[in-house]
Amino acid sequence: MSGHSNLSRPSEGTFPLESGTPTRRKPRKQGRGFFLTLLIVSGVVIIFMTVLAVKGREIHNFTFKKFVINKALVTLLPAEYSLEEAERVRETVYRFYDRAKADRVSDADLLEVSNRIRGIMSDEQITDEEVKGLLALIEEKKQSVK
Repeated sequence: MSGHSNLSRPSEGTFPLESGTPTRRKPRKQGRGFFLTLLIVSGVVIIFMTVLAVKGREIHNFTFKKFVINKALVTLLPAEYSLEEAERVRETVYRFYDRAKADRVSDADLLEVSNRIRGIMSDEQITDEEVKGLLALIEEKKQSVK
């Protein structure tokens, strides 16, 4: 019977299946990917806002010159305007934005002229009085800088 008494003991070099101490699992770090995603997104937003703050005036000038003045404003001028008159209006407004790009126009004046252009274009037609008013405003802003 002494052969049967060895069955309750573990063999040499093996571990018992059940031990007296419970094993601890390492806690899983949840949310790490979400946190990194938020960090990256906020970094991109901060960079975008910085670029907009530094280059905002240039972006405004470029878009107004390229799309509003060259395309929409000239297209909406009164039909009785000759090609030369339409080009004169375009050049006057274009030169104003060139001066704004060279920082010779204040932000307030640039915003006022831009808002006037948006206002006269809002009904998708421009009258002769609106064109004359816009050109007078541009001339006034040009005189106020000197």
